[in-house]
This record gives sequence, C-alpha cells and structure tokens, in this order.
Amino acid sequence: MSRLKGVTKARARARQLPDILDQKAVAAVSDTVDEVHQAGRANIDSMVKRRSGLLRRRYRKAVRKQTKTGKVGYITKSAQRAAFYARFVHDGTKFVTARPFHDLAVAQTEGAYVRRMRRALGSTIRGRK
Repeated sequence: MSRLKGVTKARARARQLPDILDQKAVAAVSDTVDEVHQAGRANIDSMVKRRSGLLRRRYRKAVRKQTKTGKVGYITKSAQRAAFYARFVHDGTKFVTARPFHDLAVAQTEGAYVRRMRRALGSTIRGRK
C-alpha cells in the first residue's frame, strides 16, 4: 500500500492562499486608486480654466483594507459641500459643456486594474509571493 506524502504542507499552503490573495488584491486596488487619483488631478489641471484650487484640494482618495475597496473623488460630506459645483463642472449644464475629469481618469486606468487583479490571482495560484 502506498502512502501519500506532503498532504499536511499542501493543506497549510491552501489555508494561506485566501490571505495572500487578499493582500495582493488590496495592493492592486491601492495602486489603482493612486493612479486614478493622479490622473484625475491632472485632468482637473488641464480641463478647468478658472482655478481656485478647491476642486483639486478636495479631490481625495481612500482605501479600506477590510472591505478591499477604494474611493476617489469628493468622498467626505464636507468635501461634497465645499466643492458642490464639481458635479456641474464634471457633468456640465445647459450653458457649459461637460468636462468629465473623473470619468476619463477611470477609463484610462481600467485596463491596468484588470491586469493587476489577474496578476494577483495568477501569482497566488502559482504559489509566488
């Protein structure tokens, strides 16, 4: 009768995979949030002619590790109140054309985000750190 060897170590590695994947996913989300934030600020600088600095200052980012989520934009209530006109700049009005600085930033980084998440999953499955 043959005896299977290495099962204990394989089970230990399998238990660690979700934790490793979580860490890599958070890193990928964080990199994407940084990239979207940087591109959004650059778009604000290039698209907005009158600059008081309020749109740029209140355009922030946040990453939550527990939920593996990230936010970019006017994320706090005080930022939304202070830069209430940001939605009019972004979406436009009947008198002013839209300048979608945030949507363009998200569209620019979408492909990189997908590649980062696939790389995180693939390297976790292959057992790389």
